[in-house]
Amino acid sequence: MRAGPDVQLRELQEMYEVETTNWWFAGKRLLFRRLLADRLENRGLRILDVGCGTGAVAVDFGRHGTLCAADRSVEALAFARSRGVGDAVAANAAELPFAAGSFDLILAFDIIEHVENDAGLVGELARTLSPGGALAIHVPAWPSMWSRHDEILEHRRRYTRRSLRRLLTASGLDLEYFGWASCSIFAPAAMMRGLRKITGSESDTADLGIVPKPLNDLLLGLYRAEAAVAVTLGLPFGLSLAAVAVAPDGPR
Repeated sequence: MRAGPDVQLRELQEMYEVETTNWWFAGKRLLFRRLLADRLENRGLRILDVGCGTGAVAVDFGRHGTLCAADRSVEALAFARSRGVGDAVAANAAELPFAAGSFDLILAFDIIEHVENDAGLVGELARTLSPGGALAIHVPAWPSMWSRHDEILEHRRRYTRRSLRRLLTASGLDLEYFGWASCSIFAPAAMMRGLRKITGSESDTADLGIVPKPLNDLLLGLYRAEAAVAVTLGLPFGLSLAAVAVAPDGPR
């Protein structure tokens, strides 16, 4: 069941207020800045932030090239524009209004789990990648950890390593990076969600991770350390999965 417009607007307002500094949102950006570091050195990148939400990712990565932000929600786009995102387009991610090969980098953070036809969506993103271009993906992992949190966020699924790998490679993309994310919070999140199920005390609000500043700073520091480990040794487990999938340079 989709949330009503008043609830959606309230959630967007809450995201807008915390997205720049909150450990969960900022931590994802830290990880992908490390994973995409070599690519981001090219200041001529054509970048698409699909499912841009309130625009913090677009602002962060937009400094590395020409960025277009897309979202199906006109309310979300209004928040993004208020951050200074100039090129913000209302679009369904499964039917993007862009020519094939339009982008060198596509950012799709916590997007594909929201659609019924995730294969079609990834195929559409792959279509708009230039040869050698990269699709950066972040998704929730562990179907066994499905909870009220996922229902509130209107998730259709959580992914396994196998299902995400199969999804990306089936679209003709090559995996440049594939691994876990959000390692530090895996154990407490699993315990908390399991306990809520057992006791029947699941919340009617999403776990946005809003915490006091000292704890936020600590968690952000852990995520910064995780990002360094992810690009070298790889993380042993995590609450989420992260991938960088690359379009082939030529026909196969």
